[in-house]
Amino acid sequence: MTGKSLYLMTGVAVAALLAGAPSAFAQTAVSQTALNNNAVINTGTIGTGAGSLGLGASVAVSASGAVSSTSSTAINQAFDAPSIGDVNQAATNGQWGVPNIGISNTGSLTIGAGTAQAGSSASVGASGAVAALSLTGIGGANNSAFAAQSVGNVTQGTGTPNIPVNGQLVSITNAGPVTNSGSIAASGLTLSGNGASASVSATGGMASVSSTSINATSSGTRTIGTVEQSVLNTGTIGNTSTGLTVGDLSGAGTSASVGATGAAASISVASLGSAGVAGTNVGNVSQKAASLLDVTNTGGTVTTGALSGSGAGVSISATGGMSSVSLASIGSNAAVNTVGTVNQTSSGVAPVTNSGTISSGPLSGVGSSAGISATGSATSFSTSSISDTTVGGIPVVGNITQASSTNHAVQNTGTVTLAAGNMGNGASAAVSAMGAGSFVSFRSVK
Repeated sequence: MTGKSLYLMTGVAVAALLAGAPSAFAQTAVSQTALNNNAVINTGTIGTGAGSLGLGASVAVSASGAVSSTSSTAINQAFDAPSIGDVNQAATNGQWGVPNIGISNTGSLTIGAGTAQAGSSASVGASGAVAALSLTGIGGANNSAFAAQSVGNVTQGTGTPNIPVNGQLVSITNAGPVTNSGSIAASGLTLSGNGASASVSATGGMASVSSTSINATSSGTRTIGTVEQSVLNTGTIGNTSTGLTVGDLSGAGTSASVGATGAAASISVASLGSAGVAGTNVGNVSQKAASLLDVTNTGGTVTTGALSGSGAGVSISATGGMSSVSLASIGSNAAVNTVGTVNQTSSGVAPVTNSGTISSGPLSGVGSSAGISATGSATSFSTSSISDTTVGGIPVVGNITQASSTNHAVQNTGTVTLAAGNMGNGASAAVSAMGAGSFVSFRSVK
């Protein structure tokens, strides 16, 4: 099933998708609003026979409330990336004061033996309100050189997450329960391609901006203006999946994860297995995330083969509120990224509970990891260089201001079991519970 892309999705108020059309959106401003005020339930499943997932292929089973999404994607093909103007996104699941707008996924995913190539994904999950902007280039035999691209200022929700303006919340808001019980069975699927992933999740509110280059031989500078993200969750979040099973994680930056998240604001810049890639420039950043009701993840068992890929990771987690900026270069030319001033806040005011078991092969990859964690709230700014081909890539960053708070119990129960074998340089295994944390990290591992 080379190049396969299979979706089984139940969604209401899914906004726009911009992809791959040269010159079609030259300096076009994007304004998106998604509002869902009814229950969304997905019970469907996907099963595939033996075969490979091609470059950027995806297999997904999901239920979604409200989604605003803008993406620009090039896979194994050169194209003049559209220049996008300002992007304003709003997404609300359950209008404020309208209770119990539930989102539920019980569908699962079964994948036969094969390999997951670069940038491919397998996912099962449920989400309440999502705003997303993504810029992606995945190189292949036909083409692996990508043009420069620019995006104006990005607004994904505004104001303080839990304070209404003129009687209405203006953040990315989930106001209903979100539950997932689906799982992934793919024990014969090897995540061999750089950036390949498998995930099972339940998410309340999410705002994300990402810039990703995978297996690129060259890429022009990507420029993103100021980024404002405000995210609120006022619904209970529950992931009761039995878990996830995949084979080896041998590609750089591959991942297998099971998690539940209340509210998250994230910016990610990543270069995997690339050469001659220019950096990404991001303007000033403001991130606010608040989760007001319970987040529970009973992640079951995550079983994988060996984690031999640089930066490969496996995780089971529950998180209340999270604001994060991540700049990562793995097996690449360590381009210099720039970010303006960064202001991050996060809060969690309800219980966060996580449990699960990880059983995997050895963590032989440089910077590989296995972790089980419960977090009330966190703010994070991180930059990492793992197994890069050149030394450098020190980012240019403005002042960073962080604040996080948690006002309820956080509980984690987990077991990590690793097969015999040497751990790679900078590899880590951890089981942890944390109330509130603020983190700034600069890391280089070879």
